[in-house]
Amino acid sequence: MRKYVLTTVMAVLMLMFLLPHTGQAASSGTKVMLDNQELANADVLTVNQTTMVPIRVVSEGLGYKVDWSQSAQQVSIVNGPDTVVLTINQGTAAINGALVPLNQPAMAQKGTTYVPLRFVSSQLGLQVKWNNGDKTVSLFTSGNPAGGQIGTTVPGTSGNAGGTVTPTPTPGANAAVLQAISFSDNRLMVTTDKTVSVKDSVLAGPDRILLELSNTGFGPAIGSGMAVGDVGTISAANADNVSQIRYFVPKSNPNTVQVVIDLKSANTYKLSTEGTSIFVALDKASAPNTNVGGNGKKVIVIDAGHGDHDPGAVGNSIREKDINLGIALKVEAMLKKNPKVDVVMTRSDDTFLELKERVRVAQNVNADVFVSIHNNSGSAAATGTESYYQRANSKSLATVLHKYLLAATGLADRKVQYGNFHVIRETTMPAALLEVGFVSNSGDAAKLKDDAFQQRVAEAIAKGLFEYLGV
Repeated sequence: MRKYVLTTVMAVLMLMFLLPHTGQAASSGTKVMLDNQELANADVLTVNQTTMVPIRVVSEGLGYKVDWSQSAQQVSIVNGPDTVVLTINQGTAAINGALVPLNQPAMAQKGTTYVPLRFVSSQLGLQVKWNNGDKTVSLFTSGNPAGGQIGTTVPGTSGNAGGTVTPTPTPGANAAVLQAISFSDNRLMVTTDKTVSVKDSVLAGPDRILLELSNTGFGPAIGSGMAVGDVGTISAANADNVSQIRYFVPKSNPNTVQVVIDLKSANTYKLSTEGTSIFVALDKASAPNTNVGGNGKKVIVIDAGHGDHDPGAVGNSIREKDINLGIALKVEAMLKKNPKVDVVMTRSDDTFLELKERVRVAQNVNADVFVSIHNNSGSAAATGTESYYQRANSKSLATVLHKYLLAATGLADRKVQYGNFHVIRETTMPAALLEVGFVSNSGDAAKLKDDAFQQRVAEAIAKGLFEYLGV
């Protein structure tokens, strides 16, 4: 069944007037019907004996979102998690990141982008009928086994010369065979019958993670009966930030199996292999958290610096990442005792997040304040506590926190300072970065390792936050 959506006046104006005039072709006088309703302004052209249809009119008739980039000369069609990108005068289209050849390049004429009818039928999942008597192209979504999804192939309209579906790819003698795909607990597992080379990519618009398994094909266990270009799906109904998992053999590279994790928003991850299994573990901290800040509560994000393969400063038999996390977890416990605040951690265990992902955590929850906990390193004689801010609206936060922190550590006062650190520069809320002590100093390090000292520091940070927020 078709979905009808209202497009904004701006989108219509962009697509009607900004599309360039890059080609000339003969109008065929053909009309286009979509589910037995004529599409207005759907002039059909014939170019090099290829029937070309206006992609905007057809896509919007299906309820898809259409965008035009003047600078890139590209039109993008979005239907839920699926995206098609067409570039004027280019002989390929990008279907969810995979390149698909066009028998005639996309072209623009009189402010309208045209693509081959064959492409519309095969990649927008439509059945096509041609009536030569009244010169009518009829497109149908009802009864379509592909459900009108972008990137699926409908029997009889795959785009081959004979109108037949591209056959199921058969792995070569030395190729790996896909055996299983599963997703649970924010982790994807892909298993083959032998080790394979895998390439991972992060794609946007919409956000997704792409795995490409080279020299791999379908087998009896999974993908049996699927043609090249057909898309299989796996549900991710209970996942925090995943809408679905898709797998297919792209027409552009029939010796490769592609697996796509469709995300609700950008998400960091870790790729690993074990034997013949490939794992993608999503970092939970990257998913938006919309369950905080209700009933007027203040939202505090606590960031334990470094983690996993990044130990931070190392000295006197301690690693900075461990001290940072120990203090951060104690701060979290103190903050949770106050019913007027919600606390969000960028990490609660020995995991690693890029700096931009730490920022994203704070942005996603619309945090009121952001505090990053660190420890310093320098010469063996260097000692003391210092606190940093980057923007003017953060100086008062750093000042209040430093007052309490200095009293708790009893170390030398290295003052409140300006610092151009990523996590306090790129966040938009008041943000401070705290350097509790020096792991390179034996005296500071002895205190940092002490659980009671960490507890005093955590209580000091919590008190400073309560004073600053007035809670």
